[in-house]
Amino acid sequence: MLSHTFKSVMIALAFGAITASAQDFDDPIPSRRITEYQMPPATQTHEFARVPDTNMVLLSQMSNSNLVKIELDPTTEEFIALHSFPMGKDSTSGLHGVWPSTVYPGMMWLSLQYENKLLLVDPGKESWTTPTILQTIDIPAPGNGPHCVFEIDNRVWAGLKEKSNQTEKYYVFSADVSNTTDYTLYESLNSPVFIKEEPTTGLIYVTQDWDSSIMRIDVTTDETEQLPIPPSFGNTAVGMTTAYGAMSGVWFTLAGNGTGGTGTFGHIGSDGKMEFFQLQNSLGANSGLLHLADATTKDGGPALWILSTSLLSKDSPDALIHVTFDADVTSITGEEYISMPTQHSSVHRVVPLDSTVLVSELSNFTIAQLSYSNTVAGKWLPSDSVNGSAVYAEAG
Repeated sequence: MLSHTFKSVMIALAFGAITASAQDFDDPIPSRRITEYQMPPATQTHEFARVPDTNMVLLSQMSNSNLVKIELDPTTEEFIALHSFPMGKDSTSGLHGVWPSTVYPGMMWLSLQYENKLLLVDPGKESWTTPTILQTIDIPAPGNGPHCVFEIDNRVWAGLKEKSNQTEKYYVFSADVSNTTDYTLYESLNSPVFIKEEPTTGLIYVTQDWDSSIMRIDVTTDETEQLPIPPSFGNTAVGMTTAYGAMSGVWFTLAGNGTGGTGTFGHIGSDGKMEFFQLQNSLGANSGLLHLADATTKDGGPALWILSTSLLSKDSPDALIHVTFDADVTSITGEEYISMPTQHSSVHRVVPLDSTVLVSELSNFTIAQLSYSNTVAGKWLPSDSVNGSAVYAEAG
């Protein structure tokens, strides 16, 4: 028979264990959520960008040349209103690129691919106000077909995706923002898409998708150089972004082809050398990677958001992948896969906001929004159970 004292101790220990367990379960549970917002119907939903220092996102729909203005809730970043406006002479103008201007704060650059024009617009303060065209730049011959548009160091840049009518070649356009008669056409391969600056050297890098090469431009001499993608790593260089700090340099993706991709992306730093990384999880082995964005946070460390898309191959999943690195950015330490609710949607672009991440779905006139609760991005799975033993491990 147990003594009265021993029974009291056992009851106290049991009560304490129950109390501790209850406190653990009362802690916030890490979670994530994907919300899909339906845009006005269109067969090609392309580029989007936030208007700096506002709660407005601009989205291009190329198939009908409409610009969608999306108003965000200032706290949650949820979509609360949207209005659509035709841009160009008619529905065949080919609205594509969207990019904020730094030289003209609050203004946005747009490209009309089939009109061969760039536009500087005032988007207006409210979602329902019609954008005002402030400036039109006609792309000079032999250039043709501005696709993505960017502003870098007081110059506006555009990859010209259509073959020249005069020379049957492809070009990259660059002009002084304040004096657009001061322009340069750089001959490129087929066909230029993203244009970014390496932050240390100031060199410009351009992805050329179908010829699977990256062009380097020295703007001080206008000299260019081609950096072919080694076939052993993959093909079809598309997305590119500039990163700073530990991630400093330009990062790019390889989208693969009709049979899928290789789950490979790359980096070019101040030394000008290409370095390749390959996704380690089997979920990414056949992924065609189309676009990416810097995902570095103070809590999470060096990281990227990368899009796997079904655009070129139905064997490649539509997913948003959060990739983390070691402190020196020499190896991948984690891969988090967020599958899009709608597969075969040809996810196209990824844009991080303050607390959420947006993904455009090209063929579904849809924007997907990723949000986390009670955790930072990339750490949504609980790393420990209530008794301290690991129950989940981030794939890496």
